[in-house]
Amino acid sequence: MTSIFIKSIQLLFSISILIVVHELGHFILAKIFRVRVERFFLFFDPWFSIFKKKIGHTIYGIGWLPLGGYVKIYGMIKENCSNLSKKNKNKNWEFCSKSAIKRLLIISGGIIFNIILSILIFTFLLFQYGEIYLPTKNVKYGIEVDSLGKKIGLKNGDKILFVNGKYIKYFNEIPKSIFLGNSITVDRMGKILNLSLNNKKKFLFDRKKFGFFIKPRVPPIINYVIKNSKAEKYGLKNNDEILAINSELIFFSDQLKDSLSNYKNENILISINRNGKLIQKEVFIDSKGILGIFLKSFMDLNHIFLFEKKNYSYFDSFYHGIIKSYNVLKNQIIFLKNIIHVETKAYKQIGSFFSIAKEFPSQWNWYVFWSLTGTLSIWLAFLNLFPIPSLDGGYILFIMIEMLIGKKVNEKIIEKCTIYGFIIISLMMIFIIFWDIFKVFF
Repeated sequence: MTSIFIKSIQLLFSISILIVVHELGHFILAKIFRVRVERFFLFFDPWFSIFKKKIGHTIYGIGWLPLGGYVKIYGMIKENCSNLSKKNKNKNWEFCSKSAIKRLLIISGGIIFNIILSILIFTFLLFQYGEIYLPTKNVKYGIEVDSLGKKIGLKNGDKILFVNGKYIKYFNEIPKSIFLGNSITVDRMGKILNLSLNNKKKFLFDRKKFGFFIKPRVPPIINYVIKNSKAEKYGLKNNDEILAINSELIFFSDQLKDSLSNYKNENILISINRNGKLIQKEVFIDSKGILGIFLKSFMDLNHIFLFEKKNYSYFDSFYHGIIKSYNVLKNQIIFLKNIIHVETKAYKQIGSFFSIAKEFPSQWNWYVFWSLTGTLSIWLAFLNLFPIPSLDGGYILFIMIEMLIGKKVNEKIIEKCTIYGFIIISLMMIFIIFWDIFKVFF
């Protein structure tokens, strides 16, 4: 329950930042062009609000329904504009009185600010933490794969040479390239094989959550022994390297896992390298094949794997922050293309707030929090560009049509399209939420 609470708080905080920044974009652009803002709300407030206070011409508040936020600008609706015009001879502070380009910028303000936020977040993270990479050429033992990796044709020990015919310089970029690619070229015990992904995309997307389906193959070295486990009982210690099970030599972690599964409810003889000394322990393996140890990952073995760390100056981090935001957006667009192709089953990965919450760690981690917030910010900017009435993109479309034909689009058409757009988006959100619940429980 604690982990669920922490994930939920991180999601709520992240979403709040995105909403405030988005609406602030509209608000500031409106102020720049001297347009009055009637309301500025974090979350929606049907029937009542948690908090509200009027300052100047604007009511600032917090609603109770955390599905978004809004700014209400004077004169965006023609009827309001007409009524205000009758009461006020000077109507320069109304939205409808401004030129098309100014109205376009005000509507685009939220998108612009979300893009800026994403760039600033990635700039800060790159400047503060830099980036650590494992060059693909340094993955000396090949890869270890899970059940998904095996389904798409990979095997333990494969060395990935190319994805889509391209050499991937850093290992952390390989899983993403496989998700978006069509073929993998591997070195399998000296034999070069080309694995097609065309009929296997459904395996990549047809899973409850994304994970590391491939990772560097590593020797079986104990990271830590679980307290009160059989491993502790029989005297295994942190940093022990397992060399053999009975007479079977063990070179890699995946071999150890496979070997233990073959000796359930049996006594085995484990050969260990402990600080250069050969030690043997007789251990009983339970019905689950669990020994009670956690093995070191490749990140714990920097004496075996040579990592590269890139540190960035402020100006370099800003440049690479822009590149990172662009790459995040590009990958999301490619994923969206996969959703259109039903055979990939990528549509199963569509999710609501529940799916987003699962991506946050169960313990608070500022680096992960800001990384996800930066990713969500650029994605929110992209979604708002969709030319759907009631989204920013819908208003932008109508203003651009006005600029092309030289006159405003009929207000009744805009009003009807906005209502239909709102209904469509609401139904989509309800469907996605129910789909998310269905995925979790069924």
